Amino acid sequence: MPQLETSTLIWIGGLSLAAILWMIFVSPRLVPMLAKGIHHSSDDEEPELSIIDKITLYMSSILMFKVAFIVAIMFLEVILRYVFNSPTIWVEELSRWLGGMVFLLGGLYAMQQRSHIRVVILYDLVSRPVQRIFDAISLICILIFCYAVTTGYWKNAMTKLETWELYGSAWNPPIPAIMKPLIVLTMAWMAVQAINNIFMDWSKDKEVHDIADDV
Repeated sequence: MPQLETSTLIWIGGLSLAAILWMIFVSPRLVPMLAKGIHHSSDDEEPELSIIDKITLYMSSILMFKVAFIVAIMFLEVILRYVFNSPTIWVEELSRWLGGMVFLLGGLYAMQQRSHIRVVILYDLVSRPVQRIFDAISLICILIFCYAVTTGYWKNAMTKLETWELYGSAWNPPIPAIMKPLIVLTMAWMAVQAINNIFMDWSKDKEVHDIADDV
């Protein structure tokens, strides 16, 4: 396994600790708000959540921490580069690293919120039993996709992790070693979340979608 620079180890340890502390002390306060998402008003009742939903929302709450941190370090980079003429070698790569994690966690949150892109013109016209058939077909497609990505990418991801592959830049963080396995784990959990969604929605009454929700 390649040896990491002390500064890289400090960044990895610091961000990991910050994420853990965020999930312990901040996430419990954010989950009720995240659970409502964009499809509920403040007057709506609290949505019913399964343990799968809560785990996804806890992970998704880290999005706020990561996005705010990316903005902060990019602002720092602008000041250092254009005011003090002393650019860093780590801000751009760390921003890309965290941005990839935001993308993956954002996909999980969209799945939990049923906010992924949908064409509901036909879906809204049919009866609820037919909608359930559509939901089952959608679930099968999602599971096939997640299975294909997970199984097809697993060996490559484990190789990156076992060899602790580094980025190959001046700062040289272990982006491939962490992001590749994270993609596999995200796809696996997305399949779990998709199964959870269909069980949670199966007994619900028919709901006609408002186009304003997707604007």
